[in-house]
Amino acid sequence: MVLNRFNIIVFIQIVLIALVGMLIVIAFGREFMLMTTAGLILLWAGQILFLNFYMNRIHRDVRKFMEALRNQDTSQLFKDRKEGRYFGRLYASFNEITRNFRLVRIEKEVENQFFRETIKQSASGIMAISGDANVRLINGAALHILGMDSLKNLAELRAIHPDMAALMESGDMVDHHLKILVNRKMVQLAIKATEMILEGTSVRIYSLLDISREMTRSEVEAWQKLIRVLNHEITNSVVPLHILSTSLFDLFHHGERQKTAKEMDDEMIDRIILGLKTIIKRSGGLSDFINTYRSFTNTDKAVYSSVQLKDMFKHVVSLLADEIAHSAVEIEIDVLPPKLLLLADEKLIEQTIINLLKNSIYALSAVKSPSIQIRAFVLDEQVSIEITDNGRGISEEVLDEVFTPFFTTRKEGSGIGLSLARQVMLMHKGSIHVSSQEGVSTTFTLSF
Repeated sequence: MVLNRFNIIVFIQIVLIALVGMLIVIAFGREFMLMTTAGLILLWAGQILFLNFYMNRIHRDVRKFMEALRNQDTSQLFKDRKEGRYFGRLYASFNEITRNFRLVRIEKEVENQFFRETIKQSASGIMAISGDANVRLINGAALHILGMDSLKNLAELRAIHPDMAALMESGDMVDHHLKILVNRKMVQLAIKATEMILEGTSVRIYSLLDISREMTRSEVEAWQKLIRVLNHEITNSVVPLHILSTSLFDLFHHGERQKTAKEMDDEMIDRIILGLKTIIKRSGGLSDFINTYRSFTNTDKAVYSSVQLKDMFKHVVSLLADEIAHSAVEIEIDVLPPKLLLLADEKLIEQTIINLLKNSIYALSAVKSPSIQIRAFVLDEQVSIEITDNGRGISEEVLDEVFTPFFTTRKEGSGIGLSLARQVMLMHKGSIHVSSQEGVSTTFTLSF
C-alpha cells in the first residue's frame, strides 16, 4: 500500500512536470503570455524541486534506517506529521522493527548476563580460549583451581602450568586427567573440552574439575579392599600353618622333655606325615597366591597394533572350543562394520576377552539354553566391545566389588581376572563397565 502511494505520487509529479513543460513551450515566444510563461517556469522549477526534495527525503530516511540497523542503534525513531499519509506507515514499520530489535537486544543482553553470572558462580572452572590463544572468558573457580589472580592468554598459563598450556595449545578435544602443582600441592584435574564457532571465530571451551579428594578417597577405598582380601587370604593360610606346626611340635615333647625315637610309634609317625603334607599344601597355596599377586602387579606395557576384531573373536572362541562345547553354550558374534579395526595390544585384549568369556561360561553352568553374545561397534567415535550372557547375574552387593583385586565368588577363582581387565583398559586409556540383573543377564562393556 505504501509503495503504491509512493508510485502514484511520483507518477503524478512526473506527469505534472511534463504538462507544465509543454505549457511553457506553447506559451514561450508569445508576448501577451510573458507573465504566464514566467509563472509556468516558476511552477515547473517548484515541481522539480518538490520531487527532488521528496525523493531525497525518502532516500535519506531509508539510509538512516539501514545505518541504524548496521550499527545496532535502537534509539533512532522516524516521525511524519501527517500519520497515515505518504510514508507515515513506512515510518511506523521502521519504528516497529527498531523496537523489536531493541527488545531482542535487551533479551540477548539479559541472557548473556544470566549465563555470565551462572558461569561466574559455577563450582567448576570454565575457560574459553580463542584461536589466537587469548582467554576470552574465565571464571573465579578456574582461577582458584589454577592458583592465579588473572589469566589473559596461554603464554601466561605456560609460565606457571606448562603441561596444561601444552594440552590446550594442541587443540585436543579428548577428555584428560592432568596433575598440576598449585601452592606446593599436587592437584588432580579432570579436563573436558568442546569447540564452537562464536562470531565467526573458533573458540575452545574447557571445564576444569578438581578431583583430588575424590581420587584420594577412591585410592584409600581400593587399598582398604585390597588389604581386606590380602588379610583374608594370608590369614586363611598362616593361621592353620601355625596351629598345625604347634601341634607337631607338641608330638615331639612330653612337657618340657623332648621325646626320644624309641617313644615314637607308627601312629605318631602317620600323624607327623599327615601334618607335613598339610603344611606343604597350605604353603603351596600361599606361594600360588603370591605368584598371582606378582602377575597382577607386573603387567607388561601395551604394544599397539591394528587388530581386526572379528578375526580376534573367532580365534578366542576356537581357543575355548572344548569349554564351550562341554557347557553347550551358544556363541553369537556381531561386529559392525564387519571389518572394524582397533588399535590395541592384541595379546592383552585377547586375554581380557578370554577371561570375560570364562566368567560368562561359569555363570551359565546352571542355565537352560545358555548363550553369549559378543558385539563390537562404534559409538560416539569410540570403539566398544560388549560381552553379554544370560546367566545368573551379579547381585548389587557384589557388583561394586567385582573389580577389586583378589575378590572372587568362585572357590577355584584367583580374583584377578577382572582386576587385570581393568588394568589393561587403563593401559589403553579406556574403561570397563559392568551392568547386571540377577537371573536375567550380565554385560561387560570395554570402551576404547
